[in-house]
Amino acid sequence: MGRTSAAPRGATSGTRALGPRAERRRQASGRPMPRRLGLAAPALLAAAALAAMTAMTAMTACGGKVRSPTEPAPGGGPVAQALTFTQVQAGIFTPRCAKSGCHASSSAQGGLVLDAGQAYGNIVGRPAQEAPQLDYVRPGSPDASYLLKKVRGDADISGSRMPQDGPPFLTSQQIAGLAAWIQAGAPNN
Repeated sequence: MGRTSAAPRGATSGTRALGPRAERRRQASGRPMPRRLGLAAPALLAAAALAAMTAMTAMTACGGKVRSPTEPAPGGGPVAQALTFTQVQAGIFTPRCAKSGCHASSSAQGGLVLDAGQAYGNIVGRPAQEAPQLDYVRPGSPDASYLLKKVRGDADISGSRMPQDGPPFLTSQQIAGLAAWIQAGAPNN
């Protein structure tokens, strides 16, 4: 006669046996006790933590682009208040860009004039001279807007970061407001 092994006391089909102390606690509480983790548990926990960190890093990565430390991360973080075009012109273009030797009509570098009354028509929906596959401003698409790449100093731009006389460059709030204006469709407001 062969001997059949019976499940240890308190164990049910498909579960591990509990030690005598855990079995007494289970019986006293009337609730099932969780299974003990084996020796592989620390390795599994470490692998899960590594996977979580890798996933977080991938989600927060800059998409392979080198960005300035003051630039807001795209697609995450707080949403900036969109500037109006009037604010862009008065707070960015006129004081920082439309100057002699830069983007004033008398001496516009690259033919890009950013004087009041001319800037909007020269940038919105117009191919960038240095990167014709991109527009200076592509409404609704900040990452396809070369002007934004230039003021952020993205690694894929030609030439130097704008404004050319920086640092100081535009503030992170100005850049975020400009990006939000573009994302909102670059209205002429």
